[in-house]
Amino acid sequence: MKSNQSTWAVRVFVLVAFAVTVWLCGPNAAAVLAARFGGEAQPGPTVTLDHVGFMDRPDWLDAEMLVSVAESVSPWLSDEVGLLDEETSRRMREGLLGTSWVRHVRVERVFPDRFRLHLSLRRPLLSVLTADAEPLCLVDEDGTMLPWVDCELPSLYLYREGGAPTMAVQLGQVSDEPRVRVAAGIAKEWHAQLAPLVEQCPRLLEIDVTNLGERWILGPEYPEVRVHVQRIDGLPVVFGYGRPVDSPLARVPVRRKAEVLGQILKQHEGLEELVAGDLRFSRRWADYLQPRQPGVPDPNGPWKELLPPEGR
Repeated sequence: MKSNQSTWAVRVFVLVAFAVTVWLCGPNAAAVLAARFGGEAQPGPTVTLDHVGFMDRPDWLDAEMLVSVAESVSPWLSDEVGLLDEETSRRMREGLLGTSWVRHVRVERVFPDRFRLHLSLRRPLLSVLTADAEPLCLVDEDGTMLPWVDCELPSLYLYREGGAPTMAVQLGQVSDEPRVRVAAGIAKEWHAQLAPLVEQCPRLLEIDVTNLGERWILGPEYPEVRVHVQRIDGLPVVFGYGRPVDSPLARVPVRRKAEVLGQILKQHEGLEELVAGDLRFSRRWADYLQPRQPGVPDPNGPWKELLPPEGR
């Protein structure tokens, strides 16, 4: 195997949570054993790192992300290393850990003739865009910034009403933008806790945290967090969601919001014809659906207009 005959494309299979195997030609196996049991600190025969195979692939890692991961890790898989060369192996591990996609690395030697790299990747949950819809980055559940990839993740737009319309991006670092961290927490909660409780749960399209800290509007009609979910025809439906995951104030339980969404879907299959609603109200959720049915008053409206003159 000659490394100059391989291209980076061969290395695209360095993936998350499974073993990646780098192998030697058969004739080198005896030399490996000699180095292993000879009692001397020898590097052993060299392993060409750009010949890799894989055993599994997570379902969330699509083709575009696969290419991005490959571009990130390929500089550390483009050389040769002795099977028993501890220093070079350590540098390879530290280099992989220094890339934005990789969360954990474990290097394992499988004698007599291979390396196995156990890599854990950061899973992106949110795409971040400027107020003008210019792509910035992806982020994982912790708000760690990852390279931009076109993919079907919920979006966060940095609307001007909520603060700066853009932000600095440092790949591999946790974003210092509160809106990003809050939206990442909501995306994780929706994916891991709410969606599994709702049969045929609609896809989460956008997380709107423009009113974070109630900086824009103070009132029940505009919560700190709103979510946009996909209607059966592809259009968005906006729902009030509540407070951030780490809010010191009381939050509506996730299970209750899932139950409300389930009830709405029973009444409006695929959210057909709806444009808005609120997941926070377990009893009066139907009053908050829009367009509002004839005769249903606006629950956030001026109630005094509904009273007789003497009762105002």
